[in-house]
This record gives sequence, C-alpha cells and structure tokens, in this order.
Amino acid sequence: MFSYLYEWIRSISFYMIMVTAAIHVIPNSDYKRYIRFFTGLVLVVMLTDPFLRLLGMGDLWQKLYESPIYQEQVEKMEQAAQILGEMSEAFEEQANHGQNVETDFEQEAEETRIGVEEIKIGR
Repeated sequence: MFSYLYEWIRSISFYMIMVTAAIHVIPNSDYKRYIRFFTGLVLVVMLTDPFLRLLGMGDLWQKLYESPIYQEQVEKMEQAAQILGEMSEAFEEQANHGQNVETDFEQEAEETRIGVEEIKIGR
C-alpha cells in the first residue's frame, strides 16, 4: 500500500516538474494557456487514479482504449481525415486551375454581352 502511494506521489512530482519545464521552454505565450489546460486535465486524471482503484475502476481507462467501439471510432476518424486530406488536395488543384478558368470566364462573358439600345423611364 505504501509503495503504491510512494509511486503515485513520485509520478505526480515528476509530471509537475516536466510540465513546469515545458511551460518555461515554450517561447510563445499564446500556447501556454492551452498547455496548462491540457496538463491540468492530465493532472486531474492522475490525482483520481487511487480513488478509482479503491472503487475497483482502476483499469477503466485501459479497457476504454482496448474496446472494439473505441477502435471502430478511431478507424472512422482516420478515414475521415484521409478523405478530408484528399478533398483538400483536390480543392487546391481546383484553386490553382481556377485562375485560368477565371480568365476564360471573363473572355466568354465579353463575347456574350447583351446590348441595350434604348431605355425609357416613365410614360
């Protein structure tokens, strides 16, 4: 019991030292709040670990990542990311080709103009 408590305190201490070092190394202060938020969430999970183990839910996180539903969702997200990447590449190609299409469209618009001979307003 005490060895587990010792390991728990040691891992939290090591984690806090690493987080502090990472925050001081980052040059842009805009990202610091996001890093603090994420590391705070991880710290909450680390702090609740002993209580989850007492309640018999210690392996809950491991079971979550090994579940077939989670694996299926990960595969769907990877497929969606791949499709999004392909669509992005196609869009970039169309945008590069679109510059030529725009000049063609302007030339075609000039050729098909409709002329107005007379405009009457009123009676």
